[in-house]
Amino acid sequence: MEFTERKVLILVNSRPYGKIINFEGWRAAVGMFGMDHEPTLLFMGDGVYSLLKTVDKVPFRMFKVTYLDFDGRILASKKSLENRGISSEEIFDDVEVADESAVSEALTENEVFVTF
Repeated sequence: MEFTERKVLILVNSRPYGKIINFEGWRAAVGMFGMDHEPTLLFMGDGVYSLLKTVDKVPFRMFKVTYLDFDGRILASKKSLENRGISSEEIFDDVEVADESAVSEALTENEVFVTF
């Protein structure tokens, strides 16, 4: 069987509080680069809470820096942010706030989806 690079969407839609699942999303995204895939991180629903600057960043710091070193793309659903009263100033730098058309594009341009 021949290996094929894939565009992979890592969809994080669960809360970061009291769970390790969001941390695992970051870790999976970094691991995708090691397998020569092209991952995109998309935070939607309650997953956008893990992008808040006030969230304990220690578990994410190593993976975020490594992910960005590989030119990884991080998207946050604008609608999810608005529905939770979160402004773009309250989230990490290097995060693209994606309107509905950009979210739709991310969902259609990727071949594989992994949800956390």
